[in-house]
Amino acid sequence: MKSLISHVVYMGIPLLQVLLLLGGCGSKHYVEVNRKISNDLDFAAARTVVLDVSVDNTPFVERDITIHSSRILKKGMLQPDRKIIEHALSEAMNFDGKSVLTMEQYRWMESSLASIRPPSGYRSPKIDALVRLKVSFGIQSGRYEQQKVYRFFRKATRCQYLKNPPKDYKPCREVEDRAWDEIHTEQNALGRVDLWYAGEIFLNRNDEFQLHRSIEGAVVLNTAYEDERAISRKVAAGLGNIVSNELGIVNLKVRLQIDEGNHSDSIRLLKQGSLEQARSMLEQDIDSNWFDSSTDFYNLGLIYHTYGELKIASKYYERAIKAGGYKRIYIDALNNLEVLDAESTLE
Repeated sequence: MKSLISHVVYMGIPLLQVLLLLGGCGSKHYVEVNRKISNDLDFAAARTVVLDVSVDNTPFVERDITIHSSRILKKGMLQPDRKIIEHALSEAMNFDGKSVLTMEQYRWMESSLASIRPPSGYRSPKIDALVRLKVSFGIQSGRYEQQKVYRFFRKATRCQYLKNPPKDYKPCREVEDRAWDEIHTEQNALGRVDLWYAGEIFLNRNDEFQLHRSIEGAVVLNTAYEDERAISRKVAAGLGNIVSNELGIVNLKVRLQIDEGNHSDSIRLLKQGSLEQARSMLEQDIDSNWFDSSTDFYNLGLIYHTYGELKIASKYYERAIKAGGYKRIYIDALNNLEVLDAESTLE
């Protein structure tokens, strides 16, 4: 089986993968839609989110541990890169068209607007949600020795021959002759991170921020043996995925089959991943055709599906069905719209 993957970017956001699967007697071509959703409906509805992050200095220690001794190679305090953490958290919370700003960015925007607008006409940009988060972690790394006991066995073959053996008799068999233990010293190197985070989410209700929920968690991460600064950067970059789980944010993937009911140029473009060109061609065909094409309606709905325009996609899927196209892929596409609907919940 061969596969071909091409990425398409719509409005600067990578939204889909066109996945071509070739196998068997025929071939089927799919569009894969990726979307983040949250089971927290109130937070999901927020359009503008401000992120206020504080990060404690990180204690670190590097040790060299042998069977007979233990010594500290270095220890101290490290200042984590707060911007990497803010970027990771912003990426994790950026879904369904949200604008995620750091507190520093918001204050800069507020002061810039105040400087170019008259005081009488100035209004602060509206914030729908405020996320306050405190992050703290410690790093331990080093080389160490440990002893492991391995048991070894030696087997011998013993035979007993009979003058009149029964059927299927095997004269020889393996038996355990001797067993013994050996102690081996092994050398290893690794890093360990003890991560803790806590915070609150506030939602703007009638221009008053009210506590929506608290978040808190602790994670132990095993890492490669590296410099403490390299470990700190990796922890900071990965913090978004850890906290997004706390916020109920998940990535959904839905595969939609391209309808190849008519072999038009638009289908060729879809297979190549040229969705915007295919969309333009299909809309022109629909306007100029004397008859309704269920294939054209469905493929146009598929394109808007990948763009996140779910209401428009639903309209075209329904038109495809009304045009006489009661195909399984049409019904599946409509059902998948409900899965990707921003207003749906995860039960």
